[in-house]
Amino acid sequence: MKNHEYGFKPVLSYTLLGVALAGLIGCGGSSNEGKKNNSSAATSVSSIAPGTSSSSSVSSASSSAASKWELVWSDEFNGTTIDSSKWSHEKNCWGGGNNEQQCYTDRPVNSFVADGVLNIVAKREDFTGSDSAEGESPTTKTLPYTSARLRTKNIQEWTFGRFEIRAKLPAGQGTWPAIWMLPTNSPYGVWASSGEIDIMEAVNLKTVTNGSAPEARVHGTLHYGRVWPGNVNAGAAYTLPNNANPADDFHTYAVEWEEGEIRWYVDDVHFATQRETGWYGQYMQDGTLKDAPVGAPFDRFSKFHLLLNLAVGGNWAGNVNNTGIDASVFPQTMLVDFVRVYQCSVAPSTGKGCATIGANAEIVPGHQRPIIGNVKLPGPPLFLMYGDDIATGLGFDSYNPDGVISHSEIAEAGRGEVWNVVKTGANGNAYFKVAGDPTDMRGWATDSELIFDVKVNSKADGAKLLVKLDSGWPNVSDVEVPVAENGVWKEFRITLADLLDNGNSMASGKATLASIVNTFVVDPSAAMNVSFDNIRIEGKASSGVDEFAKLPLFTLYDNSIASGLQIQSYNPAGHITASEVDEADRGKVFKVVKTGSDGNVFFNVKDGPANLNHWSSGGELVFDFKVNSKADDTKLLIKMDSGWPNVSDVSVPLPANGVWTEYRIGVADLIDNGNSVSCCPGIAKLNAITNIFVVEPSGAIDVVFDNVRLVEKP
Repeated sequence: MKNHEYGFKPVLSYTLLGVALAGLIGCGGSSNEGKKNNSSAATSVSSIAPGTSSSSSVSSASSSAASKWELVWSDEFNGTTIDSSKWSHEKNCWGGGNNEQQCYTDRPVNSFVADGVLNIVAKREDFTGSDSAEGESPTTKTLPYTSARLRTKNIQEWTFGRFEIRAKLPAGQGTWPAIWMLPTNSPYGVWASSGEIDIMEAVNLKTVTNGSAPEARVHGTLHYGRVWPGNVNAGAAYTLPNNANPADDFHTYAVEWEEGEIRWYVDDVHFATQRETGWYGQYMQDGTLKDAPVGAPFDRFSKFHLLLNLAVGGNWAGNVNNTGIDASVFPQTMLVDFVRVYQCSVAPSTGKGCATIGANAEIVPGHQRPIIGNVKLPGPPLFLMYGDDIATGLGFDSYNPDGVISHSEIAEAGRGEVWNVVKTGANGNAYFKVAGDPTDMRGWATDSELIFDVKVNSKADGAKLLVKLDSGWPNVSDVEVPVAENGVWKEFRITLADLLDNGNSMASGKATLASIVNTFVVDPSAAMNVSFDNIRIEGKASSGVDEFAKLPLFTLYDNSIASGLQIQSYNPAGHITASEVDEADRGKVFKVVKTGSDGNVFFNVKDGPANLNHWSSGGELVFDFKVNSKADDTKLLIKMDSGWPNVSDVSVPLPANGVWTEYRIGVADLIDNGNSVSCCPGIAKLNAITNIFVVEPSGAIDVVFDNVRLVEKP
C-alpha cells in the first residue's frame, strides 16, 4: 500500500509524494501455535516453472534457477477457516493513513476460506470501530464500507527469498487490492525509513475513463528514504499480454528479494528490478538524522511480515481514473489461491544465487541518497541551475505515479546538452531537487528573475506548461509558460516576486524563499515533449532578512493572531476545530475543541521556517489557558514543530475545569524534550520552526488560550 501503519500524518507533499505508503527471509518456518517462530522448517524443492505469457516489452523469466528455490512456508487455504497460526486480522476504522473508506473487521462476511480459496470481501455498509491503526483507541469512527486486512505480523517474518501469491483481483472504481510487506521492529525507525515492499497493487481495474481502454495495470513499488513526509518511492507497472485483465482470472504475483536487489514478476514474467544503488534509508537516532547502511532498509538486519487486504477509495484509488468510489460495484472480492515463501538453497543468508532473470525487465532507477544537512547553492548575481549539466547541489528527480513522465539530457545542435522532459499522460512532473535539506534563498532580492530557454517539440491539443518553485506541497508557486509553435526556442522570464505571488494554481498554498525543496519543477498538464536550456536565476542580493519574533517580547495571540502567523490544523478524521470566541474580561480568546484522538491545531509561520535561535538562551513560552471540559485521561501536548518527526513537546498539567492558569516553559527546555511519540524520534530545530505553537490534546477536550507569547527572562 502507498501508506503506513502509523497515524501521524500532516499535509502531504504531492511533488515528492508518491497519493498517503517489506520483504522475505527464507529461514523461517510455520508455527502450529500461532507464535513467532524463526526456526528452520522442513523444505521441499520448488516447482516454479517459467511462464509462457509475454508482453511486448518484457520476456518470460528464465527457469534455470527455479530448482534452487526451496519452499519454507505456505498457505494453500485448503481448510474451512482462516488459519490463526499463520494470520491475524487488523480491526480498525482508521482509514489506513490514506483516507480510505473501509473499516477492517475479522467478521466472516469480510474474510473466509471456501473451496480452497481465501476470500477478502469489501461490502457497502456503515460500520463503527476504533480509529487507530492497531485498534487500541477507544475513540471510534464510522465509515461506509467494510473489508479485511490479514497479516503475519508477530507470527512469521522473513528476510530474503521468493514470495508468490496466486490471486484474482476485484474490479471497479474505488477498489484497491494490495499484496505487500512491512517491517516488524525495524532497526531503521518507522515508515518509511524502515521500508515497504509492494508486491502487487492495483486500483480501479476495468474502469473506463473518457473512452480509454479498461484499467488493467498492476504495480510493484518500494517505499524508503526518511520518516514521512521525507519518504520517497519508486516502482513499475505491468500489463498482462493479449489485453487480459487481472480481475478476470487468477494470476501469480511474486517478488524475489536478495541482498542488494529486488525483482517483480507476474506469471513468472520478470518485469522490474530495483537495486540498492537506487534506494536508501535515513533515520532518527537520539534526535539526530543518520544514514542507514548501504542496502538498508531492505537488508539482512530487517525482517518483514506479509499483508493481504482490499481497501476502498483513499488517496490513490479515489483520485485517479473516474475518481471517487462507485458504490454500485460493491461487494467486491479479492480471491487468493495460495501464498508460498521460498528460500534460496544456494545462500539462504543473502538470497543470492537463485535469481530468475528476464532479459527485458525494466531497471527502475530509484532515488539517490540526499545529503543530510544544508547544501550551499550559488547566490547572487547568478545561479545557473542547468547549462550543459545540472548544478552541483541539485539532482534530477520526478513524481511519476502513473509511469507517464521521463526526463533526460540530450544533444541539441548549437547548444550542447539540453534537458528534455517527455510526458504521455496527465499525472506527474520532473524537477531539480535540492540534494540536502530545504535551502534558504532569501538572500536573493525578489526582483531577481527566473530565466530559461524553452522549446516545445510536440504537444497534445490544449496541453499547458506549468513551471514551479516548490517549498513542499501545497506550498508551491507556479506560472503558466506560453507554449509557442513547435520546434522554436523561446526565452521566458519572471521575477521571483511575481512567481511567488502567483501561489499554487492547483491548491491553496504558496512557495516561500525561506525553504525551497525543488528549485525548478516542470509540470505539463497533458502529453508534451519539451526541452529546456540555460535555466538560471539572475539578480542582486536582498537588503537583508528581517528577524522574525524579535526580543524581548513576541505575542503570538492576544485578541487576534500575530502578523506573520496563520491558524491551521491537521484534521484527518474531522475531530478537531479551532475558533476565536469572546471571554469576559479578556476579549477574544483562542478555542480548541477535540472530540476524538486524531488531529492538532497550530500557529503556522506564513513565510516559511523561522529562525528562533535568538530565543534559545533566555526565552520562555508563556500562555494562559482554561479547560472547559475534558474526557478522562485526556492529556494536553504543546509543541514546536520543524516538520514531522522533528517536533519538541511538553505535556501541560491540566487544572480543574473552568480555572484560568498560566503556564511557562523555557524555550531551550521545550526543544530539548524532543518528540514524545515513541514511534517517531525527533527534535525541533530552533533555526527552522514551521509551526511555532501546536495544540495537540490526546483525546476529547474543550480548551481556550490567551496571551500566548515568547518573553525574554529579566
